[in-house]
This record gives sequence, C-alpha cells and structure tokens, in this order.
Amino acid sequence: MELQELKGRNAEIYLEYLNSNIAKNAATKNTTYKTYLNNMKQFVEYLKAYENNRYLLSKDTLKIIVSVLERYIRYCREVKGNNARTINNKITAISSFYIWAVKRDLIATHPFRDKLDRLKVTDVEKRRNSYYLSNKEIIEINIKMEMDKRFDLQDRIIFNLIIDTACRISALQSIKLGNIDLESGIIFGIVEKEQKIVEFAIFEETVNLIREWLRCRNDNVEYLLTTKYGGVFKQMSKSTIRDRVKKIGKLVGIENLYPHSLRKTSINLIAKTAGIDLASEFANHSGTDVTKKHYVKKTSARDRKNKLLEIRKKAGF
Repeated sequence: MELQELKGRNAEIYLEYLNSNIAKNAATKNTTYKTYLNNMKQFVEYLKAYENNRYLLSKDTLKIIVSVLERYIRYCREVKGNNARTINNKITAISSFYIWAVKRDLIATHPFRDKLDRLKVTDVEKRRNSYYLSNKEIIEINIKMEMDKRFDLQDRIIFNLIIDTACRISALQSIKLGNIDLESGIIFGIVEKEQKIVEFAIFEETVNLIREWLRCRNDNVEYLLTTKYGGVFKQMSKSTIRDRVKKIGKLVGIENLYPHSLRKTSINLIAKTAGIDLASEFANHSGTDVTKKHYVKKTSARDRKNKLLEIRKKAGF
C-alpha cells in the first residue's frame, strides 16, 4: 500500500508523522512504518465510517479518545475478527502517532497513555502450530516442487533460502539483486531485526535456482522476489510469501506452514548437529537463551522416557 492511498486531513497529518520518522530512520520505511501505515489506515477508515470522520488531533477527539478506541477495539474483534495480539499492534501504531504529536507540540499530552489497558493475549491466541521439518521432509518438498508445475522458481527459492539461511521474512522480502554475490554464495548488507546488518550464506542448489530465475525474469525490479500487481512488477509482499509457504507445506500434509516454521527448522537442525552456540550465531540472536527457548524442538515424552529407561538400566534398576 502506497502512502498516497490515504486521503483527507487525518491522512495528511499521519503522513507527516511517517515522513518524519522515515527521515530519522530510513531503514524502517518498509518494515515497522509500513506496518504502522497499514494499521493506521484501518483506523482512519473506521473514524470516517463510524465516528463522523473526526480529526485525530481535535480537542473533542482527544477528550473522548479512550471511548473511541474502546469502540474501535470491539469493531476489530467483532467485525474484523482480529485477536488480542493483532488489536494490541493496532493500538501501538496509534499510540506511536500520538507520542510524535506530543514531541511536535501539536498536543499537550498523550491522550490515552495509562488510561487504556492492553488486551490480554490468551494462551490459545499465543499458540500457533509450529512445525519442525525433518531432513526427509525437506528433501521431499524439493523433489515435489521440481516435479509439480504449480510451483515456480520463486517458490523453490523462498523455501531453500530460508532453509539455507534461517532468515526472517522481513529480511527475505528485502533482498535486492545488488545484495547477492552468486560467486561466493553470500547475501550481504541485509538489515535485520534491531537494525543489525547481517550476511547469509547460500548453497549450491539455491545459487543455481537464483541463477535460473535471473536468466528467465523479464522485469527491472531491484528486488529478488517479485510479483505482478495491477499489471506492474513490484517487490513481493510478505503476505504473498506467506501464501507461497503455506502452499509448500501442503506437499507434506501441513495445512498451516509459516515462514517462521522454516526458520525454526533451519536453526533446530544446526542446534542438533553443531550445538546451540553455533545455532544462536546462525540465527543472529543476541544470546543462546532465545534460541534454546523458542527455536530448538523440545524432546517428546516418549524420547525422554527411552533415555530414562537407558539410564535406569545402566544404574541397575
């Protein structure tokens, strides 16, 4: 979604906020602030449709903003079907705008800080099925994609790139042709989480897939992954990448495979074969705690029982 798609004075002041932040930190233009823009566009549209198009910074709006947001929360939940985590993200985007407005002396104080509680994210909402693919499934997927015409080169590149590098979806989406050195098999200069600039190693099969893709593509887009939107080739969106990974998962009977599951698969395989320290470095984590807690497949009760039986047998039980 382009900035120009928003219209009206709410759009004008919000775009001023976005431009201010992008000027301060250009690296977030296509990540954090793109997400904020999408979330804010929905709120502005809600204000127009259900709140008499009230102005974000008017005294009347600021006075009753908590009530407005409570109605918006119900709308998000009951009409849009959003869960608590998604709604909290939308409120964060709105709050960030008002923090900026205070700094710019457009308003005196933040209108709902400490007045609106974040929604509680339940265990059910936290739980997203997370799959760790086996080596066998990785091989099976690659064979089936090569044989099935429903899967194109970009599907195969997406899958193999994440397995090779354990990159996050934001990094994958942002890879430009100028970031890729096919001779050395290195992708460099990628801005990751917390603005870290990282490099990724890719291997022969992925390198060959990218070479083939570069030979056959006929667009001038600077990004590796592209899609045709409205007759024009553009950078592939995260939602399109997710849809492609979901389609890939069905090849091995997984209905809801996410890019993050492929990242976790890659990190888990490194941890199991080379240890947690290398896996943490590979994942670009700041320490091993996150890697251990969230990226290494937990031992099943059956496996633990078998290990305990071996220990008991050795101990003479």
